[in-house]
Formats: sequence, structure tokens, C-alpha cells
Amino acid sequence: MRYGRSLKYQLTRRLVLVLVVIGTFGAMSAFLLGSRYANTAEDRSLFDDVLVLSRQIKAEGGTLHVDLKPEALVWLLADEGDEVLYRITDLRSARVIAATGDLGRVPEAALVDNESYFRSATLGRREFRIAYMRRLVQPGDIPALVEIGETINKRTAMTQGILIGTIPVVIIIILVAVVLVWRGVGSSLAPLKDLEAAAARRSIENLLPLDPERAPDEVRGLIEAINHMIARVSDSIDVQRRFIANAAHQLKTPIAGLLLQAQIALKADTLAAAQAGMREVEQSATRTAHLIEQLLTLSRAEAPDHASQAEPVDLAKVAQHVIERRLPEAIAKCIDLGFEGSTTPCVVHANEVLIGELIGNLVDNSLSYGHASGRVTVAVTADESSSTVSVVDDGSGFAAAEKDLLFKRFYRPDSSRHGGAGLGLAIVKEIADRYGARVTIASRPAVDGTRVDVVFPNR
Repeated sequence: MRYGRSLKYQLTRRLVLVLVVIGTFGAMSAFLLGSRYANTAEDRSLFDDVLVLSRQIKAEGGTLHVDLKPEALVWLLADEGDEVLYRITDLRSARVIAATGDLGRVPEAALVDNESYFRSATLGRREFRIAYMRRLVQPGDIPALVEIGETINKRTAMTQGILIGTIPVVIIIILVAVVLVWRGVGSSLAPLKDLEAAAARRSIENLLPLDPERAPDEVRGLIEAINHMIARVSDSIDVQRRFIANAAHQLKTPIAGLLLQAQIALKADTLAAAQAGMREVEQSATRTAHLIEQLLTLSRAEAPDHASQAEPVDLAKVAQHVIERRLPEAIAKCIDLGFEGSTTPCVVHANEVLIGELIGNLVDNSLSYGHASGRVTVAVTADESSSTVSVVDDGSGFAAAEKDLLFKRFYRPDSSRHGGAGLGLAIVKEIADRYGARVTIASRPAVDGTRVDVVFPNR
């Protein structure tokens, strides 16, 4: 597995980055909150000592003194791991009446009696947290300032302990989350592995579509696109198979006939007999070439890609070009091949080559089955909803029982007279179906021949 290209790896990596950011933020938040609550608890404990010490201040004869035995004072100010200092100041004269060390300058701001105050100070390269309060000592309402300071060793140790305790928990949470995310992503992508296996089982003999319901929503569009491609490939293979089957079925007899006629011509005793044999070869070759052309046209009409090659096509212009190419044959048969056009534009969205083949096959049928010295008319008309190509001849027509068979491949109502491969109307139907057109055919034998209408809807 190339992890740099693995979707599972990329998704997990991005989620891990998010988890690391969230874990770091969580650890910092826990550290800051823990430090805050630890400092708050220590401040309260420190101020409680200030309250106790302040109650031991007495006033006698206007003089302040601390009424507390040294042993009790040592016990009060004892604190494992930190140095504790205190100072009591007579605010009337700013005279220090008791102290165990220097706590810096006496606060000059106005203080409210019996309120708690805190400050931080650096004393001799050591950080101190100092709690203090102003108290009126009775009798005489003598103002006194009571201060107790302690180093921050214990606070620092507590904060470090919080950080040290938080980091492993966060790391464990991130590792567990990574494992869960890795497995979760793998489980979510498991359907893609199933689809990969299903796609690997597809072959020329098995072109069934993949099941998009088994895939996540994000890749269903891709699965549907693959199914669409599989359908196009399947259609193309079917077209090729039908073409090969049709060619093998229809070309066997003409080619065998060509070979036989060529052999007869080669064995002819006279030049006239040889020329007659070669004329037969030429006629057979012409019919075979026409058959091959029709098979190729049918194959192109069946090809799915032609539907996506639609462009505006003027039916009248295409019909005129077809008539121009068939005029020599019509003149040779003394058939009046004419055109009737519409004044309204007859534009359809289709492939111009296939539309030419459609009209050409209709005209070829009419020239083949129409009466000599007869008439074949190609008409193009249009209205608001459709455009129509009509080909009318005055031939012998067909029996009503044959109507449903005319569009079948290789069906020839009168093959002994007119020859042909029986593919003309099959090609017309195939092309018409491709562009949503409707084909109708009508005939009244011995009255007005045959009429074929191809009606294209306006889009």
C-alpha cells in the first residue's frame, strides 16, 4: 500500500491533526483552569492565616502589639515547601510593630477595612504571593495593616503536577482516538473494496452494472458514471457481435457465388463466354458491395455514440442531396424521381450522415420496387410539433399480411425479382428509433403503391 496515495491514510492523517490540535487545546485549558483553581485555593488559605493573625493584634494605651506566643506563631506560619513571612504595620505612623522579613513597600492605595487583597512581588530573587488586609483594632479604632507572604514553590509544583498529569491522559486519548479513527475509516471504506472486487469480476461475458447502493453517497456519482460507461461498452460489443453475425450470415452466399462465377469465367472456352461470366462476377460484386455498405450502415446506426453526435440537420437539403446521387439510377430505369419541399424550415437534431442513409434507403427501396417509367416522390413537410420525410412510389406495393415483417432484418418480400439483402427498412427503423422518430408505412396494391413516413418530433 502506498500510504501517500491511500485515501484511508489521508483521512486518518487529517483527523489525527485535528485531534492533536483539540488535545493540545484541551491540555492547555486543563492546565490553565487547574492553575487558576489551585492559586485560588492557596490564596484563600493564605488569607485565612491573615485573618487569624489580625485577631491577635491588641491595643493597650494606644499602642499596638501582637498577643500571640512565639510557638503558636511558628505553628500558624508553618508551611512545608514554602518560606512564609509576615508583617504588621501601624498605619498611623507606618511603623512596623512585628515582622519576620521584608515584604516590600507598604501598599499606598486606600484599603477597605476587613477586605482581602493580594499582590505578587519579587523579593531577593524569590517570587512571593502576599495576602494583606486593613483592620481597625479596638479600643480606639487604630488602623493596622496585616501582611503574610509565601514563596510560590508549592504553587509551581502543583501547576507542574497538573500539567504532568494532563499530558499523558491527552496522549492516551489521542492514541485511542487514532486507533478508533483508523478502524472507523477502514470500515467506512470497506464497501469500496467490495466494489473493487465486483468490478474486477466484470468481463466481456459479464457486463452487469455495479450496485451504487453498496457505496457511500460521496462515490455514488462515480459508480453511476462507471455503470453508464459499462452500458456503452456493452452496447458497442452487442453491435459488433450483431455485425459479425450478420456479416457471416449474409456474406457467405455472395462470396461463394463470386468464387463460383469467377471459376466458370476462367474455364470459359470463348472470349464471349468469359466476358459474360465476368459480367456476372461484376453484378455479384456490386450486390456484395451494396450488402457490405448496408451492414456497415446498420452497425453505425446501432452504435451508441451517434446519439451524442446530434446537430441541427435540414431535412430538405439532405433529401435533395440524396436525390441528386440517385438520379442516374432513376434515369436508367425511366423513373421520375422528384422532390417536394416545405416553405417551413425542417430542422431536426440528428447525425447528418445517418439521416442521409435513412432517406437513401427509402429512395433505394422505391426505385427497386417501383414500376419502370413510374414515379417516386420525396416530400419534406413540417408543422409546429414535428418534421416529416415521406417517400411515395407507384409500385405494386405489398400485402397487408407482410406489413409487420417489412422492418425485420433480411426479410425480402420478393427477393427473386428485386434482389437486395432485406436491410433497407431495418436500417430506416434503427435510425428513426435512435432519434425518437416514428415510422409508418402504408400500401394499396395496384392503386397508389407504397408510402413511408418518418416523423421527427421537434425538440
